[in-house]
Amino acid sequence: MGNGRGFFRLSGLQRYLSILCGAAMGLFVTWPRESGIARLAETEVAAADIGLSAADVRILSNDVGDARDTTQPSTKTPTSRMARNTEAARLVKAEAARISAENAARNAPFDGVSQSRTRHMHCVQKGQARKDGAIEGATQEANAEDCQQRCRCLEGCDFFTFWTDGQCHVQTKDSMPFSAPLAVSGPPSCEHDAREDLPPSIDLPQVKPQPDGFVGPKVYVYQLPGRFRNWGQETSCGWEPDCIFGGPPVRVHGVDIWASSQFHMPLMLYYRFLHYPWLTRNVDDADVFIIPAYNLRPSPELPCANNSDLFETLYQLNPKLKDDAWAASKAPRHLLMDARGWETCRYMWELSMPFRLAHRINIELNGLMEDGPEGWTYNKPFVWYQFPYPAVYHGPALSTPAKLRLARLAASSPSSPSSPWSRYLWSFSGTGRGLAGHLRSLLIKECTKCNRCGKVTQVSEVTGSVQQQKDRVAEYARLSAIKLQSVFCAEPPGDSVTRKSLIDSIVLGCIPVIFVHQELDMFEAFATAEEFAEAVVFVPEAELMGPEGAISLWGKGTFHEHSAQWRKLKRLYPQRAEVFEALRPQQSAETREKRLRALFPKPKSITSVLASISEEEIQAKQRALAKISHRFVIGLDDSSEDALRILLNRIVSNDKLVAKRNRQSTLS
Repeated sequence: MGNGRGFFRLSGLQRYLSILCGAAMGLFVTWPRESGIARLAETEVAAADIGLSAADVRILSNDVGDARDTTQPSTKTPTSRMARNTEAARLVKAEAARISAENAARNAPFDGVSQSRTRHMHCVQKGQARKDGAIEGATQEANAEDCQQRCRCLEGCDFFTFWTDGQCHVQTKDSMPFSAPLAVSGPPSCEHDAREDLPPSIDLPQVKPQPDGFVGPKVYVYQLPGRFRNWGQETSCGWEPDCIFGGPPVRVHGVDIWASSQFHMPLMLYYRFLHYPWLTRNVDDADVFIIPAYNLRPSPELPCANNSDLFETLYQLNPKLKDDAWAASKAPRHLLMDARGWETCRYMWELSMPFRLAHRINIELNGLMEDGPEGWTYNKPFVWYQFPYPAVYHGPALSTPAKLRLARLAASSPSSPSSPWSRYLWSFSGTGRGLAGHLRSLLIKECTKCNRCGKVTQVSEVTGSVQQQKDRVAEYARLSAIKLQSVFCAEPPGDSVTRKSLIDSIVLGCIPVIFVHQELDMFEAFATAEEFAEAVVFVPEAELMGPEGAISLWGKGTFHEHSAQWRKLKRLYPQRAEVFEALRPQQSAETREKRLRALFPKPKSITSVLASISEEEIQAKQRALAKISHRFVIGLDDSSEDALRILLNRIVSNDKLVAKRNRQSTLS
C-alpha cells in the first residue's frame, strides 16, 4: 500500500464496506476489474443507499495507496471461491438502513466546516484528502481545526488531512491530493488568520478586598536632596499613581493593567514609603531606614550618585550613624536600592562601616554571570535580595489575577486546566535579541507556526519616560490578554538572565517555563525554591537546542564552587537530575556543554514538551502559582500583603543573619 491512507487508516464505515466489498468480489480490498465487474455493480447500487457514489466504492475496493486511478487494472490475483459469494452484497444493502443516519452526521461538518470551532478555515478543501509524504503517524483530533493546529505546530508540515472518524494526518509538500468525500485537507494556516486579534472578552470573577489590619514596622526615610534620585529628573508628571506606576490602567478581562516601567521599582517604592502609614521622624523609634538614592538608567548624562557625597549627606541627616554602638544595631536595618542588574551603582557595593551592613535590593542578582545569585552574593557581609520587577498589576492581594483564575477554575469544569481560559497552550512575548537570542528565535519561529501559541513580539521596552508608558498601555493590554488565556508562558533569558515578563506571568497566573537554572532560586525572599519549583516548569535550554543549536552563557552555566543550591535544585527537580549533574561545579564550560548535548541528541519542540504535561500536574502548578502570586506584586498602597511588606518584615527579622554574614565575610 502507499503511504497516504492504508486499510487500517480507513474510517470505521469505510473499513466495514471494504471488507464486505472485498468478500463479494473475492479478495480483501482489491480485485481485477474483469473478474468482479458484476458484483461491483451490485455493491455500488447497495452503497448508494447510504450516500456513497460508484467512485467511492471503487476507491474502497482498491489499494488506497496505488489504485486511486481505477482506469488501470490491478495485478492482484482474485480468490475464485470468494468472488462467487454474493451474500456480501446483500449484507451491504441490509446495513444501509441502520447506518444512514450516522453517515449523514459524518458528512455534515464538511458541507461547510462551520461545525469546527474555527471561523477562519476558508482555505481548506472539502472532499479532498492527501496521500504520501507523512511526517508522523495519524492521531485522533476533535475537529478539522485541531488537525490544522497540529500541522502548524510541526516542523516541515505543509498539509493536513482530517477524516470524519477523527483521524488527522500531517504531510509534506510531496503529498498528493485525491478525491475523498469523507475528508478535508489544507495548509497549516489560512490567510487572514485571526490569532493576532485580542482574545474574546471573558472577565475574571471579582472580589471586594478589605484592608487586612496589618500594622507594619516603623519606617524612617532619609530626606535626601533630589540629586541622589536620577539627578532630580525622575518624574515629569508629578507624584500621582498614574505617573509612578504607568497608568491610567486599562481594563483587560476584568483586571486593571498598567504599563509599568521595568526600571521604576525604586521610584514605586519611594512613592510607597512617602505614603506609608507608619512613618516616623525619630531615628530612635524607627525599625527600618530607607536611603532613597537610585538611578533609573545610568548614563554619562545621568551618572550614579557619588559615594562620598551620598554618605556624607547621610551622616549630616543622622549623626548617630557615626556612633559605633548605635550603628552596630541599626545599620542592618538600612535599605539601599537600585533599579538595575549588572549596571548597579558603586555605593551598592560599599564595604566600609556602617553601610557594609545595610540590606540591598535590585531587580536582578545575576547580570552577565553564569553561576546565579550565589556567585553575586558569596562572601558578602550584607544581605542582598532580588526584588521583583514591577508587574502589569498593582492591585490588592486577593484580586491578583492568578488567584482569580484559580477561582474561575474551581467554578468550571474539572476537565480543563484553565477552562475557559486555555485558548493557547503556551505563549511568548519578546524579540530574538540578547545572549539567548538563538533560543528566543527558536521560540518565535515555533510560536509563529503554531496555533496553540499566543505571540507578542512588538512590545517595546518601557524605560524611564512616563510619556512612553502611556504610549505603551495598549501593547501591555494585549500582552496581558494573551497571558491570561495561556496555560504556560515561555520566559527565556535576554540581555540578562531574567526579565519583567516572568513576573507578569506569575502575577497573571500563566505557568512560567524556565530554561536556565539561575532563575530557579532568585526570589527566595518572596518564594522559597521549593515553592517556586511547585509553580514553574523547568525545560533546560539544551533540550530544545539539540546537538547543533547555540546554547547561551546561562544554559551551560555552572554553580558557584561552594554551592549549596546545586544539591537543593537537583533534589527539587528530580526529573532533571542528569542536567544538574552535567552542570556540576568545577567543570570546564566545554565539558558541561558536551555532557548537556549528550543528554539531548535530538532537539524537542516546546509544544510537544508542554503538551505531555498531565492535567493533574497543570492544576497543581496553577494552585501553587496562585498561592505565591501576590508576593511578586508592588501594590498601590499598604492595604494588603505585597512584595514591599514582605521585604520590610525580612529586614526586621534578619539581624542575626546579617551578623553571621559579616563575621564570615573576608572582604574589607
